[in-house]
Amino acid sequence: MSNTVLRPKTRDEWMKLRESGIGSSEVGTILGLNPYETPYQLWRRKVGIDPPKEQNFAMKAGHYLENAVSLFYRDETGKEIIKASAGDWIIKSNECPWMQVSPDRTFWIPGMPKRKENKGILECKTTQMEVNGDDVPQYWFAQLQYQLGVAEYSQGALAWLTMGREFGYRDFVFDREFFDFMAEEVARFWVDNVQGGREPLLLNVDDVLLRNPRHVVGKAVEADKKLLDSCRILKELKEELADLNTRKEEIEARIKMAMGDAEALLTPSDGKSKPQILATWKAAKGSQKFDEKRFAREQPQSYAKYVYEQPGSRRFLLK
Repeated sequence: MSNTVLRPKTRDEWMKLRESGIGSSEVGTILGLNPYETPYQLWRRKVGIDPPKEQNFAMKAGHYLENAVSLFYRDETGKEIIKASAGDWIIKSNECPWMQVSPDRTFWIPGMPKRKENKGILECKTTQMEVNGDDVPQYWFAQLQYQLGVAEYSQGALAWLTMGREFGYRDFVFDREFFDFMAEEVARFWVDNVQGGREPLLLNVDDVLLRNPRHVVGKAVEADKKLLDSCRILKELKEELADLNTRKEEIEARIKMAMGDAEALLTPSDGKSKPQILATWKAAKGSQKFDEKRFAREQPQSYAKYVYEQPGSRRFLLK
């Protein structure tokens, strides 16, 4: 599999190029490994139903901290990070142009001549979750293997910075069999779903609400035995939760009655150790509220300029 390196002049141009194929951060979604996105949600973006993801603070911070993570990896391993690999660039497959990757960094494989085939890929992560180096997230692994396959490199590494205070990494070799499997799945998604316009299966309630934000008036479906059992179990659980909530409120009221105007409830004093706080009951700080009803009544014309209709959400009610 040969490839072509593209170096866009601007980040906007780079972002536009990424829309023309499947990048490594999207492979885990196609394989069903990404806990934060489904194939259907990705498909909606790819075909233009939904806009591209807007860069949030976490994404921006991750981009800025790539350099820090790469420096930690360099210090831990002694490997030379290739400075020219920083920035926005793309490696695109010539045989399958929808397969494209944008490595965070590349490094020279120690003890090898500095030639293209002797580079490795470093995928940099910043995260709030604890990461076990022996069991890294599967969608991270898929992302790195996809990059190695498209770039035709034999070695790579995942490196992560956890909550800004703990660094870890793990080196990997290219897995040809896994990459071939991914390539088939990516090709099927791109050709059948994106180019062919076929919707992927809906996998969760979020998918259903995206596809069907409004109900069809008068439409009903008939429950099978499995759904009948689910409705029965759900009703029992809701009744149990209602009983628990009632008991919780009763106990909470008992404690509040005992506290009266006190700020805190303490453990009994034994004269040896400082009492511990069991509960507090404080008044929240005052806040300003906008009197919408009064404004509409006294300034109806001004109010009307800013009123718009917001579609109602679908409510699930168990009868």
